[in-house]
Amino acid sequence: MHLKNSKTDRSAAPEWPTMHRVNWDEFPRDNMAKLNLHRTNYLTKDELDSGWAEAQQNLYYAPAVFYLTIPQNSSNWSIYDLGAFAQTLMLAATDMGLGSMVAYEFVKYPDEIRQILPIPEKEAIAVGIAVGYEAEDHINNFRSERLSLDNVLQIFD
Repeated sequence: MHLKNSKTDRSAAPEWPTMHRVNWDEFPRDNMAKLNLHRTNYLTKDELDSGWAEAQQNLYYAPAVFYLTIPQNSSNWSIYDLGAFAQTLMLAATDMGLGSMVAYEFVKYPDEIRQILPIPEKEAIAVGIAVGYEAEDHINNFRSERLSLDNVLQIFD
């Protein structure tokens, strides 16, 4: 279902609101632009020609996808608990020799997820995490550049 929706350019309808990048603050917008440039420079001509969209669509070949939900009427502070749980799940997968990846692609069509999984309507599908053994593929060796700690952390005495 997901592949069909993606290939027909069906509009995404995630249950959490999204914001177009042009409306982001300067720091996250510039950081995402640098990531996209770095990724474009890393990919081979064939990978670029096949399109990044195809690589995202292929995420669904993962043998398992965990969906994390959060009650629709939750405090914004609940996102910290959700993030901590997602991080713990991904660290546990790594400890078991598995790869994991969070991706917007997994939550952009929640109606198809609800057709398969019995997720109550009162729960918002917030995060999708693929888990499995990483394929030996050039694209899986991509590592984004990291900002220096000084750019993202300030310590005050």
